[in-house]
Amino acid sequence: MTGAYLYELGVTPYGEALAIMQELAAARNQQAVPDTVMLLEHEPVITLGSRAVRDEELPHPAEDYAGRGIEIVEVGRGGRSTYHGPGQLVCYPILDLTPRGRDLRRYVRALEETVIATLADLDVEGHTLDGPHASGVWVGDRKIASIGVRCARWVTSHGLALNVDSDLEVYELFDACGLGGARFTSIARETGRPVTTADVRGPLVERLAEKLDLELERLPAAEDARAVV
Repeated sequence: MTGAYLYELGVTPYGEALAIMQELAAARNQQAVPDTVMLLEHEPVITLGSRAVRDEELPHPAEDYAGRGIEIVEVGRGGRSTYHGPGQLVCYPILDLTPRGRDLRRYVRALEETVIATLADLDVEGHTLDGPHASGVWVGDRKIASIGVRCARWVTSHGLALNVDSDLEVYELFDACGLGGARFTSIARETGRPVTTADVRGPLVERLAEKLDLELERLPAAEDARAVV
């Protein structure tokens, strides 16, 4: 097992979380910190990955999204457009893949398997799909988790987003993941019972540690992850 930090945040503005993630990734590249996993929620934001087609995926004027309190941010990760907001659990592993064989596809599969195992713990059956733009995890024909990663000099950043009890109406405002209007769902919708991100954090952390062979040490709640860089 590889020792790693677990840095848990609450609802965090996207820009603030991105800055922390980038600093940690840079430090990991320099071997200044161990592998680190960030676990958090975001304030409402639609992020556009490297393959996003903005005019196609965001059909409304920017001011319409701003009027709904949704920020639009272009980010340096793979994938297309993704929504983040309260009620969605986001996990950003900052890992050095060199000891793991420098296998990015295997890493993405591990993230998908983490989500599927977490869902199973909560009595939801998830699965993956084959085909272009089909990364992530689905329940039936409904997408429940998105995955978009960046890997620079074999250090990963960004990661996965799992809908726990998030605002699903947002997905009617844009073509999420460039999927042509695919339906999205959440754990609460699928189980028909109240579920919070606090309920899901434990199972997700346990399954992530299992799939990535990590021994996670929680950073003290009052400690900013940048203090360890």
